[in-house]
Amino acid sequence: MSLKAGKEALLRKHYTEAIAILTEYSQSSKNTSSKEYIQAQIWLVSAYKKTGRADKAIAICDQLTTSDDPQIQTWAHKSLITLKATLEAPADDRIRRNEDVASVIKSDPRRYRKNNVTLALPSRYSYFLIASMIVTILSIIGLQFLASYGISLIFTDYFSDAWIKITAIAAGIFSILLFFMSPWIIDITQRQYHRIQWITLADLDLKSPESVEVIENFCDKYNIFVPRLGWIEDEAPVAFTYGVISNSARIVVSRGLFNCLDDDEIAAVYAYQLGRIRNKSFAVLTFVSAPVQVLYYIYVLLSRQSYRAKSAKQIWQVFATLAKAIYGLSNYLLIWLSHASTIVSDRFAAAATGNPNALARVLPKMARQMLPYNQPAMPINRLLESTRALGICDRQTMTAIGMAMEIAHVGQTDQDPYRVFLWELFNPWRRWLEIHSTHPLVGKRLKFLAGYSKQLGLLTEYDFAELLKEERKLNKKRLYQNFWRDLLIQVSPAIGVAIAIIASHLLSELYNRWLLTSLLLIGLGLGFMLQGSLRYPDFRRVADTDLVSLLIDPYASYVQGSPVQIPGEFLGYGTDEFYIGYSLRLEDQGGLAFLNYIPNFRQWIIDPSNTIRNLEMLCDRSVIATGWFRRGKFPIIDLSTLQPIAEDRPKQRASLTSYHQFWNNIGSSLLVLIGLSTLMLTSRIF
Repeated sequence: MSLKAGKEALLRKHYTEAIAILTEYSQSSKNTSSKEYIQAQIWLVSAYKKTGRADKAIAICDQLTTSDDPQIQTWAHKSLITLKATLEAPADDRIRRNEDVASVIKSDPRRYRKNNVTLALPSRYSYFLIASMIVTILSIIGLQFLASYGISLIFTDYFSDAWIKITAIAAGIFSILLFFMSPWIIDITQRQYHRIQWITLADLDLKSPESVEVIENFCDKYNIFVPRLGWIEDEAPVAFTYGVISNSARIVVSRGLFNCLDDDEIAAVYAYQLGRIRNKSFAVLTFVSAPVQVLYYIYVLLSRQSYRAKSAKQIWQVFATLAKAIYGLSNYLLIWLSHASTIVSDRFAAAATGNPNALARVLPKMARQMLPYNQPAMPINRLLESTRALGICDRQTMTAIGMAMEIAHVGQTDQDPYRVFLWELFNPWRRWLEIHSTHPLVGKRLKFLAGYSKQLGLLTEYDFAELLKEERKLNKKRLYQNFWRDLLIQVSPAIGVAIAIIASHLLSELYNRWLLTSLLLIGLGLGFMLQGSLRYPDFRRVADTDLVSLLIDPYASYVQGSPVQIPGEFLGYGTDEFYIGYSLRLEDQGGLAFLNYIPNFRQWIIDPSNTIRNLEMLCDRSVIATGWFRRGKFPIIDLSTLQPIAEDRPKQRASLTSYHQFWNNIGSSLLVLIGLSTLMLTSRIF
């Protein structure tokens, strides 16, 4: 690199690029007393000063004060005075804030006075990360071996030791190829579907100077190349990293992320991604995510084809549904590794920035930004969905937090919306939700981050320390009594299947090979029948409530609905081929609530036009909704009735009645009848 190139970069205000060029020039210079070397050092001081890294500029000026040239000494002493004044300025004044963002957090940034601090995390999490990496690798290799075994059945029915060895070798070779090709596969999918652009550190410096500092400090400390930086023009907040070697890692972010975060929060996001590079989990996640992403985009292609096809649309939809189901199941390969990696990477980000509160603000802010894309029966943002495991959080478990943060932002309630975290901290159903999520729940992560703030002597965001004290006030008996009841409801179909398998062994002499299938259908049907009868209790104790009260209730069930009645304004509805019924949107005094509406057979299947007409007539009217509230992936109310509060339009009288229990009984009864019919027709007794 030449001195001229460094000067040109400095004149173009590409300060980070100038630092890289001038540092390389200085390191390669043999004569440290030459005019060229001194000039490079002076320009380095200027570049460091412009990027807010006064500490590095001071180190260079200290060296220049010993120069033989009196003019250089004078310049260095004067610069030291200015730089030290900048360095000693209050920490809050040196944080670049995004004033265009209407932040949910009203407090000033709370951070430690320096970065690269030491934070304690129990060693079991590091051991769990190592174990999950090993298990994940063995699992994917085992699946490839089974796939190779299935393919070899085409060529032979007899498996000798030689065949098994050949199959194992083929699976091993394919795994190695997939490992090294996985970043390339993700490159292709991201470029094809999301138009990823590659930017430089200088480009990032214009958007987030503190992020550049975090990246450069990381690369200097661990002696690796600067990761390749990607940018996607998408309003959804996304950040993810992938690659298989630290020196060729990629970190990709979206415009939506920068739209909702401040500079120190963006730096925390980059530090989180660097944490995954440091603990090496990014390589295994990339290895497994590449084929998973391919499955997702196969589903996208099949779904598009189902819309374009002039005939056989249902066949394409069946294949699309199958591809989506396989994609959903394949994400479970990544869950335990992603959970362990997230906990360790959160600690790394908090330590690298000295700012655990920044990451604590990031997650709820991202949840709020995701809210338009996290609504039932609404189009899924493909970028958010395809990068679930690679990203910083799982969009599927962010809806409740996003709704609460929107309520906090609007400020139209006298209740504390931050109590929404109580459910994720103390409700036993949080573990069920977590094992179906690619990341730990936000409440759990904030608990760790609050602990890091306490280690550094900092106040916590959202008064999280006070929220943790709420555990003593909760009725544990009520929490766990409800849990065991709800667990029975949730697993009743599985219990039916287990009983069917046992019965098929006991009665195997009386029936033919259809026995197991018949009993499985009967067991599933009875299980769903029991589930439906317990999920929707009667309305003798219906509660008048509002959205905020439902969201902050730590006792809310994941399975059994709680009878509620909520007034509000009916905003609209939506549906798609993968959603049962209609999703209605109701706005009450606190925020936006989601209702699940299923019409009867005639209005849904035979003639849906009457249903659509009623929905249109109710739009923009004040209504009262009665139903059962459940706190699942989407906090949702299974609708019973929806009626206008006042008949202000006599010629447009409309009301809705939903038939959840009816459809549950119809579906479960059909399963039982099909199973019984098959059992009777195949019995050896008749």
